[in-house]
Amino acid sequence: MRYKIKGLVWYSVIGVTINIFYFSNYTLLLLALLGYIWYDFFRKKAIIENIEIEYKLEYEKAFIDEIFEYRIYLKNNSNDGILLLVSPSNLLQRIRPLNQKVYLEPGERKKLIFNISFGTRGIKDIGRISIKYNTSLGFEFWKTKIVEKKVEVLPEFIYSEFNKESLKKLLPAQKSNIRVLEDVTYVENIDEYNNEPLNRINWKISAKYDRLMVKKYAHTSTGQVYMFVDLNLPDGIPKENIFWKNERKVYEEYALKATASIVKYQKEKYQDLNLVILGKEIKKISSNDWVEYFDTIASAYGDNNSDINLEKVLESEIPYLTFEDTVIIISIHLTDEIIPYLIKMRSKVSKVIVLVMPYGFRVETEGKLDVNNQEIFRVEAIELEKKAILLEENHIIVRLVSPDDSLTEVFSSI
Repeated sequence: MRYKIKGLVWYSVIGVTINIFYFSNYTLLLLALLGYIWYDFFRKKAIIENIEIEYKLEYEKAFIDEIFEYRIYLKNNSNDGILLLVSPSNLLQRIRPLNQKVYLEPGERKKLIFNISFGTRGIKDIGRISIKYNTSLGFEFWKTKIVEKKVEVLPEFIYSEFNKESLKKLLPAQKSNIRVLEDVTYVENIDEYNNEPLNRINWKISAKYDRLMVKKYAHTSTGQVYMFVDLNLPDGIPKENIFWKNERKVYEEYALKATASIVKYQKEKYQDLNLVILGKEIKKISSNDWVEYFDTIASAYGDNNSDINLEKVLESEIPYLTFEDTVIIISIHLTDEIIPYLIKMRSKVSKVIVLVMPYGFRVETEGKLDVNNQEIFRVEAIELEKKAILLEENHIIVRLVSPDDSLTEVFSSI
């Protein structure tokens, strides 16, 4: 606890000095007043010291711009009431109200509610809670409590259906090394019995409907989706170029939005997905829960001078790929060095899709921009379109995403 009594000390020194040189009933009255103020100071100090501060967050995981409650509980353990100004940390710039005044009766416990949100993803500190008591008598008190909890702000995602992964179907009366299996972990529907195996019969529901009913399972392919998201500036781009350094930060957020959108949709379809994010470090995840992917995305940050190389990462993953798999790559730019790796990867998998988005993309709810792609894309990006023709001939799908394109439009063009 901290307190400010500089003014009170000065008043006391002046009062004592006056009494020494000009003693009278009036100066004695002044000393009595100062004595009462000091008594009130120590009494209020004891009250503040015995106030309990607790807190609770409505969510410890939230999306960008999602508003949730930050609850602060105060309990007055003394026999005197007190008026306090309660302020959460100034780290929370998006909090309403900024502070609240509250009067605590003796022994009273009160709950204060603040609404907070965050505009960027990542792990956010809450900071500390500060309670303040001030008076016109010349002293002030502060008491703070550090909030040990943090909030994980998950990345924003744009709902968009990505159905461009390779789908495999068995051909009638022909052998195939690609298996299409039923996913017995997920019951898609209940239907009337029609010569299915007896172990499919749901006896409880059959008794309810008084006729045989069977479980209908969803189908899944053995193919997986491998997704590589490069948040760094690739080799071949001038590292000290101000344009690319500034655009990389913008690209990073859009790339992770697109990643989150694809991940969310894929996991809702129960699709196996292996995500690799290249940033300041390499993050890998494969899970059945889309929230775990979002946890990884939320803490991923790129770097302008990273030693992590997309070509080397792709080369290390090639031995694990099969012909049933689909590869998705998101990058700010493609250089000549990566083309051989893409062709080699395409020879191992069913489909390779590359999304290059130096300027991000258009959000669905926003209107079209009146722009000419030839005017906004730099020379390096325009040259990439020429290379894309060569890649398309090798069945590698490359899309140069414009800030005028929505994700849905990009996906539909694949």
